[in-house]
Amino acid sequence: MKILQVTTHMNIGGIANYILNISESLREKGMEVMVASSGGNLGNELLSRKIPHRYVDIRTKFEFGPKVIGAAFRLARIVKTEKVDIIHAHTRVSQVAVFLASKLTGVPYVTTCHGYFKLRSRKLFDTWGRRVIAISDAVKDHLKNDLGVDEERIRLIYSGVDIAKFARRYSEAGKGAIKIELGLKDAPVVGTIGRLSQVKGQRYLVQAMADIVDKISEAQCLIVGDGGERLALENLTRALNIRDSVCIIPSSLDTPRIFAVMDVFVFPSVKEGLGIALLEAMAAGKACVASDIGGISDIIKDSSCGILVGVGDIKAIAEAVVKLLGDGALRQKIGENARNLVSEKFSLDVMTDSVIQLYKEVIGA
Repeated sequence: MKILQVTTHMNIGGIANYILNISESLREKGMEVMVASSGGNLGNELLSRKIPHRYVDIRTKFEFGPKVIGAAFRLARIVKTEKVDIIHAHTRVSQVAVFLASKLTGVPYVTTCHGYFKLRSRKLFDTWGRRVIAISDAVKDHLKNDLGVDEERIRLIYSGVDIAKFARRYSEAGKGAIKIELGLKDAPVVGTIGRLSQVKGQRYLVQAMADIVDKISEAQCLIVGDGGERLALENLTRALNIRDSVCIIPSSLDTPRIFAVMDVFVFPSVKEGLGIALLEAMAAGKACVASDIGGISDIIKDSSCGILVGVGDIKAIAEAVVKLLGDGALRQKIGENARNLVSEKFSLDVMTDSVIQLYKEVIGA
């Protein structure tokens, strides 16, 4: 089976990481996989994993603009030339381009809904494909109730992470070296990873750090990511007089090394389809504090695997972090439970097998 994965770009982020992981896993299970996008800083990563990439100029915010139409014809040529069996689209713009390419070639397509869509033109144009993958129960409900997608077309397939990638354990000396490299002190670390945007809620963590530092003076916060909120976050640390306690660094693919130095992981999103970074932190055995919202609630269902807090509840975030930093046994127990949960329910292997089954269902194999 030959599969073409299509996305708007391949810059570091949840969707691009999903495509990297699923593509490599599919290839390891005997599938032929290609990725089409407008490129990005993960291009070399595709190359290193021996995943062919085809450049398609599709980076635009306008779903029905001329760039999308041009991309559709380019995709159609790729599909015909490479004899693709099924196309898989991952973003709202790529869904439209793939919808048109499928019409031009007769090759079926599926989509993955990674988060939440505004209704917009979706009321008039159905571009969800033969089947649409919902990455969480919350996203499935959104597709049915808000976007009117027939439940028979929806398949719930949780996003998965490569458990083995996060199994490595680091010595104390190794952790110390990583802290020095990242500009951190030899002290407890509260961390988060994600795109720097208002929807990811990093500002709530920064505000909570003011209370955390008041109770545990040596505590420090590591924020990993790129995005438009960086300056606002830096200004907030200055306004709260905690600039020396907060370190903001660019996105990195080597997340296992970053998780190694975190004592507590915080995922303070305002809206979230599922949360790959949260799953990765749990796979790394980290005790996590996360917003009780959307797909996050599908992952952490009780306090044995993490602590849920209200969206934007700064006091609750601070209290949960202080509690975890002050109780090493509790941190270890929650981290172990979290790792076990991800291994059983959110592994990359389980996700890949489910996706292959869906592909076979669509093409009648």
